[in-house]
Amino acid sequence: MRFHLALYTAKLIVRVSKLLGRGGGTYFPGKIALKIDPKFVAHIKGIDRTKTIFITGTNGKSTTVNLIHHILTSSGVKVSCNLQGANMLTGVATTLLMDMKLSGKLKTEAIVLETDERYIRLIREQLPAKYIGIVNVQKDQAQRNAEPSYIMDKLRAAIGKDVTLFVNRDEPNSFSLKELAGSFISYGVAENERSYQKADDFFTVGSPCPCCHNPLSFKTYNIENIGPFHCPSCGFGKDVQTDYVVDSVDFEGKSFTVNGTKYAFNFNTAYFLYCYVLAIAAATELGVPQKKIASALKKFENIRGRLETKEIAGKTLSYIKMKQENSETTQSSLNLVARDDREKIFMIGYDECLDLYPPLVISFYPFDYDPRAVLASGVEKWITMSPAMGRAAALRFLYDGFPEDKMLVLPDSTEDTIKDALEKIPGDAPVYLVEEIPYYKK
Repeated sequence: MRFHLALYTAKLIVRVSKLLGRGGGTYFPGKIALKIDPKFVAHIKGIDRTKTIFITGTNGKSTTVNLIHHILTSSGVKVSCNLQGANMLTGVATTLLMDMKLSGKLKTEAIVLETDERYIRLIREQLPAKYIGIVNVQKDQAQRNAEPSYIMDKLRAAIGKDVTLFVNRDEPNSFSLKELAGSFISYGVAENERSYQKADDFFTVGSPCPCCHNPLSFKTYNIENIGPFHCPSCGFGKDVQTDYVVDSVDFEGKSFTVNGTKYAFNFNTAYFLYCYVLAIAAATELGVPQKKIASALKKFENIRGRLETKEIAGKTLSYIKMKQENSETTQSSLNLVARDDREKIFMIGYDECLDLYPPLVISFYPFDYDPRAVLASGVEKWITMSPAMGRAAALRFLYDGFPEDKMLVLPDSTEDTIKDALEKIPGDAPVYLVEEIPYYKK
């Protein structure tokens, strides 16, 4: 009785919300359903756990989920999926609610969910997915997530012997979780033209071995702190076969191969290769033939893209969105900017997270990335933007040799402020704007 009351009430909320032109809601209907029946998700009928997959971790969840959803639906599979990114239990409840009959039975065949790494255990208690895919576990939003060991503990609590785990062979933290699962499937990316080495100096940030905590050795980096690695001290990661490997990457021709099959790659950045290979691995294990996967990827466009180009103040601005308070995605963004060797205007903006009490602005993480390649590529003007962090970030760039006479600090990163500043800079130099996306504005 409680379950059906929750179902009918939440369905009514969705209906009324749509009639009022507010959409169906991404979490509120699920929140009400769980208020009425705290085990609402567990009571849903018709769920096939062998066709249920969670994608979790730090960077790349949304893109990976979009890819898997696109592949499955293009192959004729009916899928329940939280494409809007509502990734806690309330969002999961709302997602499934949208695809339920009034009898309480799910109408879809498969479930693909982005799940918040801190709450995956709570979600899995009600929805015991067979598959969990981990993108990576990196330093991220310290106010909410502390540091990676905290997230690792959360993930360990969610992984049991009834799980088949997809693990990133090139990311030490997620790869170390493989032994907790009943079985695991590894994926990675081979060395390619965008792979790089890092200097070994004061500002270089590396990764400790998750097993013995000694320094790791990376053969190369494909993206920041992710690439083929091993631990010289304990041997972790040495001589391990990878099940799904991206190789023969053609960034200009937008293609790559995985285990001999060629796929279209509608991006030109190494960051997305790991999303693609995890999606290919997941779809394959869920029974989609390789030909159908390849056909689907030819038409894939990321509906939540983080790369945009626009015209502003007579200049071409490339807008690169990075994850809030996350040095790894910032580094990937900086590497992208540094590939352009023209004299450029470089802008970086920060969004302070002030939703906790007492309010706290974290300014240490700009010291966890290395912007020197941007400077070496040619900078006509560099600009930092933020009400509280602008000057702290500027100081960080000054330490690395960015010239003070080419510096500008703006009080915020609104479009009017940016346009105003760019109009005062003569010429038509390309503009790169790297800016944080707060988690609450995704």
